[in-house]
This record gives sequence, C-alpha cells and structure tokens, in this order.
Amino acid sequence: MRLYKYRTLKNFQFLLDIIVNKRLYAGKYLEMNDPMEGVYTHQSSLLDEQHKAIADALSDTKFCSLSQHHDDPLLWAHYADGNRGCVIEVELPQGVDCRPVIYSGPSHINIEMDLEIKERAKRILTHKAEWWNYEQEVRVFPISGSYIDNIIIHEVIIGEKADRTEAALLRKIIEKVEPSVSVIDRRNSKSRRL
Repeated sequence: MRLYKYRTLKNFQFLLDIIVNKRLYAGKYLEMNDPMEGVYTHQSSLLDEQHKAIADALSDTKFCSLSQHHDDPLLWAHYADGNRGCVIEVELPQGVDCRPVIYSGPSHINIEMDLEIKERAKRILTHKAEWWNYEQEVRVFPISGSYIDNIIIHEVIIGEKADRTEAALLRKIIEKVEPSVSVIDRRNSKSRRL
C-alpha cells in the first residue's frame, strides 16, 4: 500500500532522516496536534486501575500518521507548511501494523471485551472526530522503538511555494542517495497532480 507523508522543509534533518535512512518517526499521542487524541468513552464500571492501565498504554504507544492522498489542499496547508514543504510517497514493509483512522468520534471501551491493553490503546488512537475526515489518515504502529524501518520511497513532491534553494538541494540529495525516487516540483508540473 502506498501512503503519503506531508512534511515541512524546516528541520531539514528530519526530512533527510526519512530519505537517507528509509524510516519514519513514530511519536507519542501527546506530541500530535489534536488535543482530543487519546480520548475515549467507557462504561461507568471501569475501575481506576483500568483507567491507569489504559493511560499508561496510551503514553507508551507510538505511531506515525500518513495519508491515503497526496493532493489535498488542506493537508498541504496544515502539514507541508502551506505548500512550502513536500509530500513523500512511501510503501511500507509487509507485516507493519497500519490502520485506517475511524472518523466517528472517541473510541468506546467495553471492558468485557477480551483485549490486550496494548490493543485497546491502538483502538483508542485510531478513532478521531468526524471533522478530521478530510485527512484520510492511516496510523502506522512500529513493532518496537520509535521508527518504522525499511520503507520504500517512490516519489517526493515539492510544494509550489517551497524555497527554491532548499528544493534544489533536496533534489540533489535524492538523486545521489536514491536515484530511483521521482522528484516532482509542483511549481513546474503542468498537471500539478491535483
């Protein structure tokens, strides 16, 4: 499955890490932009110790957010620095735990369901409010650590407003490190892929 990572060109070292090391960083939910991350509903019989176990599991669970689309203007605006960044088309290795986000509001915890606590945390973290639906997000959970390794990069799309010097440098680096990766500059692209 091919998915898309929207990135700013600021903090260039993080972008280079993706390209050179062929990996994606997975962060904790508290690092994300949605203040409703990790919110869930539950039945009143949920015990304090169960709340604590869920909170601990949520705090320990890391994920990377990708999109199923490369051409959404809002995603370009919000996550690619207002078209000054780029979108990286990636293919994930087989067996990676990736889950489409469910846009139905907070996850509901049914304590009677026999689920491992880590699985509960992942289910909570794959539910978001309906207004985020435009993102068509897929969340990728690393097997361990903070990275999803061994990704394949197919294409990098540079935004229309990207700094020309940074864009040229990025293109040169990609040509040297991974010449099979296509680099598309939306400013020069007739189709603009939209």
